[in-house]
Amino acid sequence: MGTADGITEAGIRAHMEFLAGDALNGRGSNSRDEWIAAAYIAAQFRQWGLEPMGDAGGFVQAAEILREQMAAPAVLSSGAAQFTHGQEMLVSTLTGAHVAGPLVKMAEGATSVPAGSVVLMPVPAATGGAAGAGRGRGTQATAGAAFLISLATDQTAEQWATAAARVISAGSRFATVPPTPNPARAARISVNKATYDALAAMADGTTVSLDAELRATTAHTWNAVGRLTGSDPAAQAEVVVLGAHLDHLGLRETARTDDKIYNGADDDASGTVAVMALAQALAAGPRPNRTLVFALFGSEEGGGAVSGSSYFVELPVVPLDQIVTQLQFEMLARHDPMVPAKSLWLTGYERSDLGSELAKHGAALVPDPRPEQSFFTRSDNIKFARKGVVSHTVSSFNLHTDYHQASDEIDTVDFAHLLASVRSMLEPVRWLANSTFKPAWTPEGRPR
Repeated sequence: MGTADGITEAGIRAHMEFLAGDALNGRGSNSRDEWIAAAYIAAQFRQWGLEPMGDAGGFVQAAEILREQMAAPAVLSSGAAQFTHGQEMLVSTLTGAHVAGPLVKMAEGATSVPAGSVVLMPVPAATGGAAGAGRGRGTQATAGAAFLISLATDQTAEQWATAAARVISAGSRFATVPPTPNPARAARISVNKATYDALAAMADGTTVSLDAELRATTAHTWNAVGRLTGSDPAAQAEVVVLGAHLDHLGLRETARTDDKIYNGADDDASGTVAVMALAQALAAGPRPNRTLVFALFGSEEGGGAVSGSSYFVELPVVPLDQIVTQLQFEMLARHDPMVPAKSLWLTGYERSDLGSELAKHGAALVPDPRPEQSFFTRSDNIKFARKGVVSHTVSSFNLHTDYHQASDEIDTVDFAHLLASVRSMLEPVRWLANSTFKPAWTPEGRPR
């Protein structure tokens, strides 16, 4: 199917067949397959005449990640009393090799604790003295604590051993980005009943320590980034960023089906090929007034604070205050039955005037029909939004049963819908890149 703008079903399908085919093993975060995906996108960017914005004059950014993991069972101690990970207690979150503080027995309903304290979480009365003390409690009440201790749910010895065998991370950060203190992050420990009772019998203010032997490892994530510099010298310093995440869940030997490859055709090869198709079409047409940056991010699925989008906003290739807006594209391979036919939705639509303005210029965008799912905060756009950049995600994700399953395969893609979705955004994006319009947050719209 040919089109005047050069965006074709054959072209979209070709990129999809490579990115979401079995040969790339699901493009796992931090994997060589993710790197290959970035290199493939970079090759297309070069062919289309975009300007490289990656490392060493290329289009690929390699972000080195430093990780610390528990190398030997951690020990919780106070005076002569010692409790070991996998025996009397389990560490679920670790923040460093040595963490200590005065014991504070938190009362049910308390709204704060002293900074640096070791908090023994209360056992909710509704559980009858069982389990999960503090589970589900927000972090605000315990912000600034050194670590939190709660009573473990009753488990079999096998479940306890399995939990103890999991890799426990003490944190990850980019090698070239200074770490950002997070006072809300605290180590978390669950303990058996005897240990909980022993700690509860100690006096408030007793020093309690958590010590672990840590092993440092390194990994990488990869972005592919290209630029189309604006034609108007007065406007080319203003930048519109179009993005998607190129990774998925990879190859999982523990999958309960014969198919171990999580191809991620919809999530998010569809968004990736959408950005690629827009890049090709915009590079081939009249150069817009503003500058366009096309950024495909690694490690959205597994990166958290060390995703490719985090790296981009911490070490931006253009100053953040020059970015007029960022549009993320995610999961466009199927129509969402909760919105009108041929429509896409925009996460956080009500948070800014971007969606309504794009809609005035032809974008078939409607508000996210599932605000309770908090999709606005679950895609790479949130990394930009928290830096102040007006940023949203364009999607048609319909909560299908293949989400994060090995069955998210190419044969489930509605290519007619995907083609129409990509093409529907071309002229609105072109208008945005040629306009003087600058999106703004609505009152209380900017996330913190």
